Amino acid sequence: MKKALIFASALAILAGFTSCKKEKNDINLDDIVLDGFYVYGDATGSSKIDSKNSMSAGINEVEKAVRQGMFEKYVYLEADKEFALIENSAGNKKFYGANLQEVNYGYDENDPNCKNYADNPNMPILQGKLIIGEDAPKMKVKESGLYHIVLDNNSLSDLADGAQIIVHKADFGVRGGMNGWGFTEGEATVNADGSITWVWEDQKLAKNGEFKFASCHGWKINLDADGIVKAEVSLGANANNKLGVGSEFGNIKVTDGGLYKIVLNYTPAAGAIGDPFTYTAECTQVSTTPETMYIIGNDFGNWDWTAASVVEMVPVHSHEGMFWAVRYMTTNTEFKFCAIREWNGDFTGLGTNEGFVTPGNNKVEADGLYTIIVDLLGDKVTVMPAEIYGMGDCFGGSWDVGTHPFTNGTTATATLETSGNLRMYAKIPGNEGNWWQSEFNIYDGAIVYRATGGDQAAVTASAGQTVELDFNAGTGSIK
Repeated sequence: MKKALIFASALAILAGFTSCKKEKNDINLDDIVLDGFYVYGDATGSSKIDSKNSMSAGINEVEKAVRQGMFEKYVYLEADKEFALIENSAGNKKFYGANLQEVNYGYDENDPNCKNYADNPNMPILQGKLIIGEDAPKMKVKESGLYHIVLDNNSLSDLADGAQIIVHKADFGVRGGMNGWGFTEGEATVNADGSITWVWEDQKLAKNGEFKFASCHGWKINLDADGIVKAEVSLGANANNKLGVGSEFGNIKVTDGGLYKIVLNYTPAAGAIGDPFTYTAECTQVSTTPETMYIIGNDFGNWDWTAASVVEMVPVHSHEGMFWAVRYMTTNTEFKFCAIREWNGDFTGLGTNEGFVTPGNNKVEADGLYTIIVDLLGDKVTVMPAEIYGMGDCFGGSWDVGTHPFTNGTTATATLETSGNLRMYAKIPGNEGNWWQSEFNIYDGAIVYRATGGDQAAVTASAGQTVELDFNAGTGSIK
């Protein structure tokens, strides 16, 4: 009898130890080893807390750097099943949930349901205020798929509405030179091992073309009305072709122009926000479109291809076979085009020609500063009065296209409104929203074009200074 009582007491003690490993949420807390936030629940496909569902340090898009108290994760969630968050900090456990509401943070002035935050996707997402405690509400999504979960626990006490969480469906697409930086959604294939694959066939990119992977058709999502915290919704690549978010991860670049097969893979894993993703970009057909274009004429090399004053046109960023140049021309200026610097394949026009007089050598009908555009794939040549604009810091901090024009004469001039980084561009018809694709700046007195390259080095200038651009001489000044 005494042995039986001892055995019963031992069972009770053992049961007590076992129950200590459980909370009201019925999770084995021993599964949590490292500090951090974890996504857990039946919606993740497991009743356990799994390290692969640990959230990474969040990158605040506003500063493109890690923000204290911000966490994010791409995780596959099953529809109509519960999930929640748990935080482990030095052995202390906190449960998080929210009463999620469907909202639209996108910009559409005609849609009263949009919060009209710039660069946010115009689509429904889920948002709620974080609730802490063992009774925190569980969350659900209506549709199975990969989701981007972002939270900010307001540890810096700078969010007016307190700690926030957003959950948006990550329907990955590509955006870049293949679609004018629009959005081409991919079709997700969910594999038996939990990985996901997206494939984009026949994506046309110019030489040195660029693109990114985006989880929706926006660029960022606000976590607060004041714009203090924004989540990045695209993935770029670093020098080692690793995908991620932040200042280290820029646009993904290809070398050759042509058609590409692009593949994005997701495999559940712990680590930084981009660690579960890998990609390939294979050129399946190299482009035969010319990569250079020149202008020759009596004022441009005096019809001598070896002359330094022959105009080498600038490629329009992300547009295969499109070139531009700005020059002052008189009614006596005659000119032609050729893809190479010799009399082989020269031409005066293409299928559609606007803004100049032909047949014979080309001429303009009035003296002036002109932008000349050759679009080989569009089969069009355009000559138009030049429209040079400023953008950003030095122009009142405005990032609206077409609002800060230069004054044209034989040169283009503008007086700077405010101090900061100087940025300028030439208008290309139909491409106004992507102004940076025809951007340029002044370095050591010379006009240097961005062409197909990345962001140019910052050039600082002060309010009240005058910028003068002499495109024929290729020089510029800031005085």
